[in-house]
Amino acid sequence: MSKKALIQYLILFIILILISLVYFNYFRNPVESVKDKNSAINKPKIVSETSKDIIKDLKYSSEDSRGNKYQIKSQEGIIEPNEKSIIIMQHVMAEVTLFNGEKIYISSDKAKYNNDNYDTLFEGSVKMNYKDHSMKSESLDLSFKKQQAKLSDNVFYKSSISELRADKILVDLLNMSTKFLMNEKDKKVLVKTVINNGNN
Repeated sequence: MSKKALIQYLILFIILILISLVYFNYFRNPVESVKDKNSAINKPKIVSETSKDIIKDLKYSSEDSRGNKYQIKSQEGIIEPNEKSIIIMQHVMAEVTLFNGEKIYISSDKAKYNNDNYDTLFEGSVKMNYKDHSMKSESLDLSFKKQQAKLSDNVFYKSSISELRADKILVDLLNMSTKFLMNEKDKKVLVKTVINNGNN
């Protein structure tokens, strides 16, 4: 092999190394990891798409200044590209542990979770359970700022002593008081008393 050919191969080798370095440093698009200021218990698996990121097996935990704890889990979530603090979740389970130790359980088909203030809008086959109170609706707006849960759209409530249908239910998270409301003033909340005669 001549000296001239050896120099040409050496120059070609150096050029290939430089091209590889430039490609891996500037053009390669690695999958970014998402870090949340909340404590993400399970490491999420991120699948990159062109306009949004899908996060699998998502779980967030938080605690407010009053000592109420909030944990929300979903099978998958999508980070909104224009609103990075909003995560759209699918197949959602949530648990609120109040400062007195009592628990509220919520489940829904999907939810819009705000990562900044923890407020969550649950939608689709929403269920909320607290002690012997069971509520169902198509929408539940959980606000930690207002310390309130508002259920709306096809609302059904059941306890050990009554069942009722209303347009809205407002639950105060501070004292767990409940208000049943109708959208129109002339309409009444439909209440059915459950009589336990001891044969059940």
